[in-house]
Amino acid sequence: MITFEEALANVVGAVTPLTAVAVSLGEAAGRVLAEDVAADLPFPAFDMTAMDGWAVRAAEVGKTPSLLARAGTAGAGRVTGPLPVGAAWKVMTGAPMPPGSDAVVPVEDAAEIDEKTVRLDVAPHPGAHVRLQGEVFQKGALLLPAGRRLTPADLVLAAAAGRATLRVARPIRAAVLVTGDEIVAPGTAPGPAQIRNTNGPLLIGALRRAGAQVTDLGVARDMEESLVKALCGALERGDDLLLTTGGVSAGDYDYVATALETAGASIRFHKVAIRPAKPVLFATKGATLVFGLPGNPVSAAVGFDFFVRPALRSAAGILPPLPPPLPARLASPVRNKGPRLAFHPASLSLRDGEEIVEPIATKGSHDVLAHARANAFLELPPGSSFAAGDLVPVHRGSPESTF
Repeated sequence: MITFEEALANVVGAVTPLTAVAVSLGEAAGRVLAEDVAADLPFPAFDMTAMDGWAVRAAEVGKTPSLLARAGTAGAGRVTGPLPVGAAWKVMTGAPMPPGSDAVVPVEDAAEIDEKTVRLDVAPHPGAHVRLQGEVFQKGALLLPAGRRLTPADLVLAAAAGRATLRVARPIRAAVLVTGDEIVAPGTAPGPAQIRNTNGPLLIGALRRAGAQVTDLGVARDMEESLVKALCGALERGDDLLLTTGGVSAGDYDYVATALETAGASIRFHKVAIRPAKPVLFATKGATLVFGLPGNPVSAAVGFDFFVRPALRSAAGILPPLPPPLPARLASPVRNKGPRLAFHPASLSLRDGEEIVEPIATKGSHDVLAHARANAFLELPPGSSFAAGDLVPVHRGSPESTF
């Protein structure tokens, strides 16, 4: 049995980076950027008006009300001529500032006396209601770094940088195989000694939410010969990732480890000093990463979050592979009396400007209700004890995690 740190390093070290593909901006949200994106122009690209109003030289507006000659009208997308001395130019939001002007008086602070004259009721200061060239970013500024999972707001920056397409990591190809004689479909009424398939939806959903293309390989029964056949077929597919669940503990019918070896996979580790998910297995065959996750649903989820998720992030170029735990204030005492690193479900919230974390009572690795209620996991060292008010390391839930 190896430590969590050793197991995580083993997984990350076995990852093959995903190749990059070009996609349009409309297809890029949620994908992981495979290149840096820098600004090709300053933003704004020119001095522009921030409001509908009158562009003036602030120094020419003395005591108000002040009468100025009307020089012309300009809307967004129209280039104006220079501003004559003692004049005002009517401009719309987003229009270029006429050369020579340095402020805008909003329309509500002015009145058009006639076709030739405008009255200004407010004296502006230089720069009033003006968006200056490059005030948001300059040409050459790094806007989006490689390894970033793109949000719709990021696509605004990409478009502003003149990009119609972006190079992103291709989707990872994954397959999920559930094992167990006792497993029946979620919509089925289980018979005596049967349970519904909860791990399949868990893992398929988590993979798809992370952007993977997933194949559901169904359920394999606890017979060594049929399991070897199922795993051989799964590995022959050549996916980037194969997840199995169940059959990795120490029972008489836990054949996954030996079946994987028979199918040609190399076991990298089997059993990690953590709770839950101690029996987790990691193997490789060529470039395919194989995770043998335990059958208990919370153990399967923890195995995904702390081993599979780092592999997905590392393959796509997201750093760090596992976001580090950050401290939060403990609301009530919590202990880890055992000899293994424990991941304990918790509820994280903001109270009076401080993050407070409350441990969630759990009945064990089968307690799917506690896991569903959690938005965080406490990381508790072996033999540790924390009192209310202590700072404890907390793993936050994210769109990439099961919690």
